[in-house]
Amino acid sequence: MYSWQSDYLQTLNLKKETPSRKYLKKIIRAHVRTFPFENVSKLIMHDQYKGAAPIPSVKKFLEDHWNYHTGGTCFALNSCLFDLLLSLGFKGYLIRPGEEHMAIIIRDPERNERLLYVDVGTTAPLFDPIPFRGRKHSIPPFAGEKLLFLPGENHGEYTYIRVRGDQITDKKWTFSVFNEMKLEDFAPWVTSTFQQEAVFMNVLRCQLWQPEKRRGLSLVNRRFTIRNGSGGVLTKMLPNRNALQQVLMEDFKMPKLPAAEALDILEKKGIDIFED
Repeated sequence: MYSWQSDYLQTLNLKKETPSRKYLKKIIRAHVRTFPFENVSKLIMHDQYKGAAPIPSVKKFLEDHWNYHTGGTCFALNSCLFDLLLSLGFKGYLIRPGEEHMAIIIRDPERNERLLYVDVGTTAPLFDPIPFRGRKHSIPPFAGEKLLFLPGENHGEYTYIRVRGDQITDKKWTFSVFNEMKLEDFAPWVTSTFQQEAVFMNVLRCQLWQPEKRRGLSLVNRRFTIRNGSGGVLTKMLPNRNALQQVLMEDFKMPKLPAAEALDILEKKGIDIFED
């Protein structure tokens, strides 16, 4: 019988350990530097399935990464990490902060009554499990970004806010840490992300955090941005496909990501990301 756990850990360059907050932090950091947040695979899946595609199994998720350097968006990244954490002995469940997002709640292995927020399926710099203690929690700024979890009126209710400079960069997400969901509960929202007007059906997106190097790489259409831990920003406007492929190869170290195929799909829809 195929056991994917060892393959997953090997891909993350980690060994199996007893569940702990320290080990959970190791896993999160390894995950965000290994698997990119990208919609290239999502565009291709939409084309292959002629519409909405299922969330990939862990086996397919790993095989696609080995073959094509893919990762995914929140549904693929967080659901597969959740399966890994359960297989390693962590306890928890999925939640839905925001309309089309998936995140993970893990019970603190060292303090079972404490809940930890885990999210590797976002472009925000979330490198650690976030403890909920019923009060405001602020994530230390990284690369000019700051994250806030503000408690609401009801017990277990929080609002997630992401700030860059003085600007809120995402919608405010209000959620309850007790709103436990199963993978199949997300089906309607997964389907909605494959609709023709959905964001990830009309853009090219790739993001990779490198916590140990204190920097993040971001590709939004032709805009390539490098952010360092102190908040410095370098932005380049890529002129053509060759330049984009060079960035994926040299900066992201992801030469096998099928960006050309994704660009073809966008162009069939009338979207040319290099058009001024």
